Amino acid sequence: MTALLIALLVKSALIAGAGLTLSTLVARRALDRADILRATVVLLLVLPLLMAFGPALRLALLPPIEIAAAAQLPLWSGTVRATDQLSLSGSVFAPSVSESLAVAWSLGAVLVAGRFALGIWTLMRWTAAARPIEAAAWTQALTRHVRSGRRPILRASDRAPGPLSWGLPPGVVLLDQATLARPDTAPAVMAHETAHLRRPDWLFLVLSRLAVAVFWFNPLVWVLHRALIDRSEEAADAVALAQVDRQTYARALVGLAARASTTPLAATAMAAPGPALKQRIARIMSDTPTRRRPAVIVAAVAGLVAVATPIAALELASRTPRPSFAALAPMAPTKTQIADLPAPPAPPAPPAPPAPMIGEAPPAPPSPPAPPVPPAPPIDGRGTYIYRSSQGWDQAAREEAYRARQAAHEASQQARQVAAEVRQQAAQARAEARRHADQVRLEADRDRRTADAVRVSADAARVAGERARARAQVAVRGAEQAVRQARVSMREGAETMRRGADEMRQEGRRLADPAYRARQIEENRVRGHTVTDAELRALGPRLIAQAADLEAQADRLAAQASDAG
Repeated sequence: MTALLIALLVKSALIAGAGLTLSTLVARRALDRADILRATVVLLLVLPLLMAFGPALRLALLPPIEIAAAAQLPLWSGTVRATDQLSLSGSVFAPSVSESLAVAWSLGAVLVAGRFALGIWTLMRWTAAARPIEAAAWTQALTRHVRSGRRPILRASDRAPGPLSWGLPPGVVLLDQATLARPDTAPAVMAHETAHLRRPDWLFLVLSRLAVAVFWFNPLVWVLHRALIDRSEEAADAVALAQVDRQTYARALVGLAARASTTPLAATAMAAPGPALKQRIARIMSDTPTRRRPAVIVAAVAGLVAVATPIAALELASRTPRPSFAALAPMAPTKTQIADLPAPPAPPAPPAPPAPMIGEAPPAPPSPPAPPVPPAPPIDGRGTYIYRSSQGWDQAAREEAYRARQAAHEASQQARQVAAEVRQQAAQARAEARRHADQVRLEADRDRRTADAVRVSADAARVAGERARARAQVAVRGAEQAVRQARVSMREGAETMRRGADEMRQEGRRLADPAYRARQIEENRVRGHTVTDAELRALGPRLIAQAADLEAQADRLAAQASDAG
């Protein structure tokens, strides 16, 4: 299992790194980058199948594995009492490194996949509780962007953090209440979400999350997953900009980002705050489209497949194994085992030698029989054999050996206990460090969100300032035009006043003529007014004086018009 995980780590890192590099260096458009990252995700999911069923290219790079298992410390050992000269013993051993790694990988994969399944379940609950949208602005925008085929399900959810789409085509589009209350953003939102559904971005989000579940121990796979999400959003922006004005679309993104919140793991928000949003706004407003190069993208994907295939065929193997006999010695018996052993029977007395005959040497005593050879210990290191012999053993030497082995066993138990305490302290220290790191990370995230909100507010304030400056410029131009019109009016008024002054002066001079006064008296009598000759003679000088005053006022008005100019 250790070799398998190492092989998966190295191979997935090479494939993910190659995909990220190609998407950055070869592709220029967001659509092309997203396609290369999609191909990389598919290759990562096919990698285990290629390793299992494809041809293998063995490379002996791992250290050699000993034939005999290393001595393992039992977690428990015990002995059944002897019955009719038969004794049994057994031990329970700690899991090996490979078994521990297999359990850790399984737990990580289940955790990642479980969180994603929980996100899908959350989206299903939101969709089931949502209500259909019948507002004309939103339905017309959806119809305009989906001209053929089945229309996506358009619903409003009280729990959705913002506009999002999910599911296989035709898919589902969920809108939050704040976005629904702004029908002016309907063209931008519908263009973005329908672009996601036409490109099936949600399907590749599922595949990418499955790749993360399989290769969760590889940081590059997480980076690939995040890059695929960002490039998919940029690709949807590029598709939407073909139907929506750039400034309108950018304003809609900024407005959505100002009130964005947490999105479930099974979908992505249209405008999540952060550095990625700033890059998207910059690309939207740059207006520098480039022509798609399908041949280059196909060549890049083919090169990625050509690199991934031999990588999947590589198989790391161990070098020539070396036998080890360090763990073949039998396990030292415990005090209980020593106490349960029956005392060995006394050796039989040798028979009395026959009386020697006269003249013959006495015969030599017979040699005792050799003890039987003990059976060979098992090679897997998991059994304990206790051998007894009823003769040929020295009781004192055997007890001394038992005591020495028992002392070694107790020392081993003490060492295991100390090691367990050290491991426990290390685990506590790691847990405390993780808690501290999580707290620091939460504070950093909170500060980053605050900074993003401040930046969004600053952007909004800058936009408002620009609008105010534009309105002020319009007002200034209107005021200048009004001043110019006022100067013209003042000049015209001055000319009118001068003409009136001339007419008054001429009338005053005509009233000095008696014949003219007589005609005026007759015309007034016809109209029903009575005017005397004395009144008309007095009126003439007054008219001449008033004409002079009116002409002076006209001069002052003309002077004011000239000063204003």
